[in-house]
Amino acid sequence: MKEIEKIGIKTSNKQPVKEISYQDMYRLGDTLEQLRSWQEPLCVIEKFFSDKKRPANKQKIIRDYHACSLLFNVFLTDFGSSLEKMERQIGELKTRRKV
Repeated sequence: MKEIEKIGIKTSNKQPVKEISYQDMYRLGDTLEQLRSWQEPLCVIEKFFSDKKRPANKQKIIRDYHACSLLFNVFLTDFGSSLEKMERQIGELKTRRKV
Protein backbone atom coordinates (compact mmCIF):
# COMPACT_ATOMS: atom_id res chain seq x y z
CA MET A 1 0.00 0.00 0.00
CA LYS A 2 1.10 3.48 -0.76
CA GLU A 3 1.39 5.95 2.03
CA ILE A 4 -1.25 8.64 1.89
CA GLU A 5 0.31 12.07 2.20
CA LYS A 6 -1.45 14.84 3.97
CA ILE A 7 -2.27 17.66 1.63
CA GLY A 8 -2.20 21.01 3.39
CA ILE A 9 -4.09 24.09 2.42
CA LYS A 10 -1.99 26.38 0.26
CA THR A 11 -2.27 30.05 -0.58
CA SER A 12 -2.15 31.37 -4.13
CA ASN A 13 1.65 31.62 -3.75
CA LYS A 14 1.85 27.90 -2.87
CA GLN A 15 2.67 28.79 0.75
CA PRO A 16 1.15 26.81 3.63
CA VAL A 17 -1.53 28.49 5.75
CA LYS A 18 -1.05 28.90 9.50
CA GLU A 19 -3.31 26.93 11.80
CA ILE A 20 -5.70 29.33 13.53
CA SER A 21 -8.61 28.04 15.57
CA TYR A 22 -11.99 29.64 16.12
CA GLN A 23 -11.05 30.20 19.76
CA ASP A 24 -8.01 32.22 18.67
CA MET A 25 -10.15 34.44 16.47
CA TYR A 26 -12.71 34.78 19.27
CA ARG A 27 -10.02 35.86 21.77
CA LEU A 28 -8.67 38.44 19.34
CA GLY A 29 -12.19 39.68 18.59
CA ASP A 30 -12.88 39.92 22.33
CA THR A 31 -9.81 42.10 22.82
CA LEU A 32 -10.87 44.31 19.91
CA GLU A 33 -14.36 44.65 21.40
CA GLN A 34 -12.80 45.65 24.71
CA LEU A 35 -10.98 48.46 22.93
CA ARG A 36 -14.12 49.50 21.06
CA SER A 37 -16.01 49.78 24.35
CA TRP A 38 -14.03 52.96 25.03
CA GLN A 39 -15.65 54.89 22.16
CA GLU A 40 -18.53 56.31 24.19
CA PRO A 41 -16.53 57.34 27.30
CA LEU A 42 -13.93 59.00 25.09
CA CYS A 43 -16.69 61.04 23.44
CA VAL A 44 -17.41 62.52 26.88
CA ILE A 45 -13.80 63.64 27.17
CA GLU A 46 -13.81 65.01 23.63
CA LYS A 47 -17.01 66.94 24.33
CA PHE A 48 -15.53 68.44 27.50
CA PHE A 49 -12.36 69.66 25.78
CA SER A 50 -14.07 70.85 22.59
CA ASP A 51 -16.78 72.84 24.40
CA LYS A 52 -15.98 76.47 23.60
CA LYS A 53 -18.89 77.81 25.67
CA ARG A 54 -17.85 76.60 29.11
CA PRO A 55 -19.68 78.15 32.01
CA ALA A 56 -17.81 80.67 34.13
CA ASN A 57 -18.26 78.44 37.17
CA LYS A 58 -14.64 77.59 37.95
CA GLN A 59 -15.57 74.97 40.54
CA LYS A 60 -17.63 73.03 37.96
CA ILE A 61 -14.78 73.26 35.43
CA ILE A 62 -12.33 71.93 38.03
CA ARG A 63 -14.66 69.03 38.98
CA ASP A 64 -15.29 68.15 35.32
CA TYR A 65 -11.59 68.40 34.50
CA HIS A 66 -10.73 66.14 37.44
CA ALA A 67 -13.37 63.59 36.40
CA CYS A 68 -12.17 63.63 32.78
CA SER A 69 -8.55 63.22 33.85
CA LEU A 70 -9.47 60.19 35.98
CA LEU A 71 -11.46 58.71 33.10
CA PHE A 72 -8.56 59.27 30.73
CA ASN A 73 -6.11 57.68 33.18
CA VAL A 74 -8.29 54.55 33.41
CA PHE A 75 -8.57 54.50 29.61
CA LEU A 76 -4.82 54.87 29.14
CA THR A 77 -4.10 51.99 31.54
CA ASP A 78 -6.70 49.70 29.96
CA PHE A 79 -5.70 50.66 26.43
CA GLY A 80 -2.05 49.90 27.14
CA SER A 81 -2.79 46.49 28.64
CA SER A 82 -5.27 45.66 25.86
CA LEU A 83 -2.72 46.65 23.23
CA GLU A 84 -0.07 44.43 24.84
CA LYS A 85 -2.58 41.58 25.06
CA MET A 86 -3.49 41.95 21.39
CA GLU A 87 0.18 42.09 20.39
CA ARG A 88 0.81 38.85 22.33
CA GLN A 89 -2.18 37.18 20.69
CA ILE A 90 -1.04 38.22 17.21
CA GLY A 91 2.50 37.09 18.02
CA GLU A 92 1.17 33.68 19.07
CA LEU A 93 -0.80 33.41 15.84
CA LYS A 94 2.28 34.31 13.79
CA THR A 95 4.29 31.52 15.38
CA ARG A 96 1.63 28.84 14.91
CA ARG A 97 2.52 25.81 12.90
CA LYS A 98 1.59 25.76 9.25
CA VAL A 99 -0.98 23.34 7.92
